[in-house]
Amino acid sequence: MLVAGLALSLVFAAPVAEKPKLILLDLAAAGVEPQVSKALTEAVASEIAARGVFQVMSSGDVQTLLGVERQKQMLGCNEASSCLTELGGAIGARFVMSGSVAQLGPSFQLSLQTLDTRTTQPVGRSSRIGKDLGELRQLVPWVVAEAAGTPLPPPPSRLLPYSVIAAGGLSVVLGGVAGFNALARDEVISAELQNGKANPAGLRSASDYAYEAQVISRQKIQAVVALGLGVGLVALGLWINPPDVPTTKAATASVVFAGNGVAVAGGF
Repeated sequence: MLVAGLALSLVFAAPVAEKPKLILLDLAAAGVEPQVSKALTEAVASEIAARGVFQVMSSGDVQTLLGVERQKQMLGCNEASSCLTELGGAIGARFVMSGSVAQLGPSFQLSLQTLDTRTTQPVGRSSRIGKDLGELRQLVPWVVAEAAGTPLPPPPSRLLPYSVIAAGGLSVVLGGVAGFNALARDEVISAELQNGKANPAGLRSASDYAYEAQVISRQKIQAVVALGLGVGLVALGLWINPPDVPTTKAATASVVFAGNGVAVAGGF
């Protein structure tokens, strides 16, 4: 019991490694509305915090910690390396992430880069283009991971969209089979009635042909419904299918925790 108590006391007494601080500057807007830049800045901040590697600080946090005149001087330096180094050192943040969001015709581009203020060397850079803001928002986790030098998130799951597409394809096949059977049956009945003009004795009763007509009509309706449902499901699956994420990166790096601090390893 004494040994167990000592072990527990050592565990609880062990200092918890503090996450390195990362300053996230507001994204520069190039041809987009300020609210778009603000929304993507918040999305990037949320993603950094969710990854759990850094203690993220926004420009608002910086303004709170620094004096008004001081933050005006350092935040108005056009993101030069020396200025970002000074900014990070002023509030004890080793890493500073900056970037921009730009509109390129109908598409949008998000670019991020992270600077290590101790070594004045870039940790990583990333730039991705989305066909619209919704797609660009889905690419934020990959842009953040590459720019921050952290492991890439797992690829998006395609189980649901592929399942919906498969169900739509099956419905199209079943609808096609039902429609083919209905047309084939209709052709057989038409040929039988045509031959019955020359040989009336070979015809069945009128009730039989009325029943055949009902069955054929029902099969045609089922075929049309199945085909329409199948096409709709395929279209839905393609619509909800997440965009492909390019694997090309401007830099490969990772942040590792050493015994007395944090190190950045990888290729730049």
